[in-house]
Amino acid sequence: MSSINFLGAASGLPLDQLVSTFVDVERKTKMARIEKTKSTLNASLSGVGQLRSALSGFLDAAKKLSGESLKARTISITQPEEGKTFIQATAKNTASAASFDVKVNQLAKGSRIESADNLFSSADAVVSTTDGELTFEAGDKSFTVAVTAGMTLNQLRLRINESGENFGVNANILNAGGTTGTKLVLTSNVTGQGNDLVIRNNNTELDNVSTEPTGATPGLALAAAAQDAIIELDGIAISSATNTFEDAVQDISITVVNETPSGKNARLQVATDKKAAEDNIQAFIRSYNALVDQIGTLTRNRIMGADGSVTLDSGALAGDSLPRNILNQVRGILGAEVVGAPDQLNSLFALGITLNKSGKLEISTSTEFSSETGKMRFDKALTENYDDLAKLFGGDNGLVKQLDSLITEYTKSGGLIANRQENLQLRLRENTKASEAASRYIASYEDSLRKRYAALDSLLGQMQRQQASVTAALSSLPSLNTKKSS
Repeated sequence: MSSINFLGAASGLPLDQLVSTFVDVERKTKMARIEKTKSTLNASLSGVGQLRSALSGFLDAAKKLSGESLKARTISITQPEEGKTFIQATAKNTASAASFDVKVNQLAKGSRIESADNLFSSADAVVSTTDGELTFEAGDKSFTVAVTAGMTLNQLRLRINESGENFGVNANILNAGGTTGTKLVLTSNVTGQGNDLVIRNNNTELDNVSTEPTGATPGLALAAAAQDAIIELDGIAISSATNTFEDAVQDISITVVNETPSGKNARLQVATDKKAAEDNIQAFIRSYNALVDQIGTLTRNRIMGADGSVTLDSGALAGDSLPRNILNQVRGILGAEVVGAPDQLNSLFALGITLNKSGKLEISTSTEFSSETGKMRFDKALTENYDDLAKLFGGDNGLVKQLDSLITEYTKSGGLIANRQENLQLRLRENTKASEAASRYIASYEDSLRKRYAALDSLLGQMQRQQASVTAALSSLPSLNTKKSS
């Protein structure tokens, strides 16, 4: 718009600068309040997000102390020979601390079935000229294979191995030649004494590939019987149908992998995992103290220097009662006794954890108020009352469940903090609309000013031209001289 670009050209006055000054003043007046509101809302939104994150982090640390996590057991195994595994073991959280010598006398094995020597001339020998069925059984497992007329020994091998119902029978053919000929060999992975593989049929022609004939003589015989695994725990013999011994020692599972060498036993030790418990409790303390620091930073007041200058800005949630209210409720839970926990370990104080002067948790080593320090109580609890820790933290009314119930109410979707965030975001969107409206108003205000001052500029220019014309006309008139007589 040329009229805007040359505002003041007609009159020679600095009208463009004047309009710009008026617009800048109006812009600063309108936008300063909007920008201040935006800055405050953004700081509050960030502060609420930091509060929510700090609470979630603290709750995550607390949950590591819930349930059975504080009753974990460690397994230590000394193998009789280096570089080779003979036994493996796991323990439930209810297992007692123990130590045993373990001797592996025998591994559990499945049975092995073989056909008689020279029963078959080759893998292409026909098994049966008529249709029939073979039923394979071992223990409580079974499956059936259909045999079609003219099926060869090799085709039968494939049919057995490829059966979708096969529970663990492997069929192989050995082409030994000589007096042995071709042999059908079947192995079963069903272990345990008395669980030998049995093969029945419904067609006498299939007796050659059965252990239980329909006619007189079976063609397959037991070459190796299924057997139990046998171990000795401190000299006491124990057997299992599989290579895993469940509860041979109550709440401990032992799996045998190899027979131990003569005169060399494995050593199994089960202990409480005090180190893991201590690490998780220390992490819980650190997380709570981080929460205290975070809330302190968010709610601090502005600090002024002696000269009136700001030495420390206020926190994003200064003056907001929500963070302090939450922290006070958390402290109330941590400082109270836990109903249902054992009397000797029913509070954090009994565990040796106290609040210091800064409002933070610590395991004190000071003897200022008692001869028994917090560290002494803490070590005693881990040594003498280890399993009671789970009741203090993870019981039905334990600290973790109380904290979870409280904090989740604030941090969950639709919770108090989430609602606060949504409200702040809504106000930010309204602030953005107000900023856009103010920008439109300022643009309109500037356009209006320029139009009015353009008219003024034109009027002043016209008046200046008229003045110049009048002045020129007057200057062209003849001068009047008055002569006086002497």
